Amino acid sequence: MENGESKLAEYKKRLIKAARMYVMCEKTGVPEPLDVTALGISAFEELPITKATVFVQSNRQNIKDLAWALSESGSQEEFERKLKEIKDLPEQR
Repeated sequence: MENGESKLAEYKKRLIKAARMYVMCEKTGVPEPLDVTALGISAFEELPITKATVFVQSNRQNIKDLAWALSESGSQEEFERKLKEIKDLPEQR
């Protein structure tokens, strides 16, 4: 179980890093923030660009949701409240 928990923790850290990069890209007006986020993940996580791109594209909505929560929060507590708001949103289909 411990290995699975560490992989989950690593996955969550990578999502947060990607969301932070996405927020920075949006703030600076980068035309393709998801592409730049994939490049950043590739560089900082030492992943091949193809794996980083697959990670970002397959987690696109999660990254955007986390980015929204990060950009709308001024503290850790507020960020956690925003995450709960995201979890409570009805599914959009």
